[in-house]
Amino acid sequence: MKKFIFAMVAASAISAYLCLNGYAEEVVNGEGYVTAVVEADSTAQEALDNSGDQGTEAGSEVQQAAASDSSGTSASDTSASETTGESLTADTDSSTTEMQSDVTMAAENSDSSASGNSDSTGAVTENEAPIAVMTGNSTSTDTTGIQSNGPVVGTGTEQTVGSEFGPSIGGVTTAASGDAATAQTAQADQTAAQTGEAQVETLPLPAGYHFNNIAAYTYQNMVDDLTVLKASYPSMQMDVLATTADARNLYHVVVGNPQAKHKVLVHAGIHAREYIVCQVVMRQIASLLEMQKAGTVYKGCSIPELLNNTCIHFVPMVDPDGITLVQGGLEALNSEDARMSVMTIAGMDNATDMGQYIRTWKNNINGVNLNRNFDANWEETPSKVDHPSSMNYKGTAPECEIETKVLADLTRSLMPDRTISYHTQGKVIYWYFGETGNYKNEGYNLASIVNQNTGYRISNTWAEKDAAGFKDWAVQKLDIPSVTIECGIGTSPVDEAQIEEMWAGNDGILPDIMIDLVNK
Repeated sequence: MKKFIFAMVAASAISAYLCLNGYAEEVVNGEGYVTAVVEADSTAQEALDNSGDQGTEAGSEVQQAAASDSSGTSASDTSASETTGESLTADTDSSTTEMQSDVTMAAENSDSSASGNSDSTGAVTENEAPIAVMTGNSTSTDTTGIQSNGPVVGTGTEQTVGSEFGPSIGGVTTAASGDAATAQTAQADQTAAQTGEAQVETLPLPAGYHFNNIAAYTYQNMVDDLTVLKASYPSMQMDVLATTADARNLYHVVVGNPQAKHKVLVHAGIHAREYIVCQVVMRQIASLLEMQKAGTVYKGCSIPELLNNTCIHFVPMVDPDGITLVQGGLEALNSEDARMSVMTIAGMDNATDMGQYIRTWKNNINGVNLNRNFDANWEETPSKVDHPSSMNYKGTAPECEIETKVLADLTRSLMPDRTISYHTQGKVIYWYFGETGNYKNEGYNLASIVNQNTGYRISNTWAEKDAAGFKDWAVQKLDIPSVTIECGIGTSPVDEAQIEEMWAGNDGILPDIMIDLVNK
């Protein structure tokens, strides 16, 4: 018995040492991988999910994803890039006639409906294995030791993603296959969306905050929550990057050691109608702070130690003006100038139903699509319209808007190891923008971490003329492995009832990324 106890203690000590000292095995290493072939119906489905801007921005020149790296790797999955990753909705804009690519035609001919509730073909059901606390050989309910939804990443103990870039054949990874898997996924998505119930236990969240509610998460909710978080967790740092055109602050939140070797940048709410992901990111902030304060052990690693070695930077709401407009209408704006700007833009867009028009507004208050305003093939990317609009206009120049300028400046100053951009919807992970060599390994490894937590499918495609998004820019200009995570299903704004399912899939991503970085 004594020998057994000694062995268990020794194993635990060795595990902790390996976790913090980088002796773990990498998930993806080397080059020369072959991209998986994706089923035709999955490709069509991905095209539908990616035909964003309510049917106006389908990429016209979709390229192969893993386009000939140093070992001759190629990809066969074809769809538009994540900068347009939204569902088809009713849109009166004349640019709907521009959907001419074969991929878009495939999407239109697929069995999926145009409502956006169609990602079941390629998506994976949420992880059903609950988060458990491991104490020796038994499972406990003690929240100081936590095991997340997905397998440990970068430690050599996970189920490896295989020797291929991209999802497995068919684009899904489930116990079931074919129509049965599709039906199960669709049913699970529908049930979760209707009930708001997560399928797994989630990481701890402090009580008494707006981000815990199932309701539209507003700018003022965020400000109130940040104020209380700062008072409750003095280690949290916060500053204001800039003030928007309608006098709202762009907040920057820091969790962890600012002098740490590793850095991660996370942002959300760059598109106005996608405000639910701001709530996801606020929960990530609070969860990390709570686990840091409690000394939580996650997958054998101390959260305080991880945050001492990795600093997480958050911009939880990039487009507060646009989000306020979508949620509260014209009356919620601060200035008469902002209200007149919206009405002028509505006139140029020939809007008729102002209620629906404002409810599906995507851009900032100046009518610029912020995720089309970064310097990554900006010149080559068509604007669709030549005037400020509710969703299609890319602006007069890269970073011409205060929101994109300060986000790009922050990224350049930090040069983080990883970036995460949160969007809705479609349950898709975008990571690729034509890079080769080592970036491909690191970028795909990051996408795999997200996939293992969320079950969202990984897209390996990019489009040279469907670009100018933040992720595209971070990859192309700064060589930072980056992902765009499209959360939820349906149409944007996504039903607020989906927040619990989103949180269940995304709560472990940042702890897993920290472990992966420490292990490098």
